[in-house]
Amino acid sequence: MEDKIVEQVKEKFAHRSETGIIKYGTTLERDDLSLLDWLKHLQEELMDATLYIEKLKNELGPNENGIVITKESWNKADKIIHEGFVYVKYTDLKGV
Repeated sequence: MEDKIVEQVKEKFAHRSETGIIKYGTTLERDDLSLLDWLKHLQEELMDATLYIEKLKNELGPNENGIVITKESWNKADKIIHEGFVYVKYTDLKGV
């Protein structure tokens, strides 16, 4: 049995590796960085990840009425499509 999610991640890792080799001309097997250098790189990457999380939280955060519109609530809501617009009862969009 194949796990499609795992395969997608493996493909992304392979692509990221190829991109890094092209950009930096080396692999992670390089030996020109100290342990402290590697830790600094890791810290910077994690700091970037924290910023991305905060950005996405702000985009998903409560609207002016304090309601978070989730994918689940959007999918469950009754929708009417008219002239290219999608209309949804606001009360259907309350967080799940």
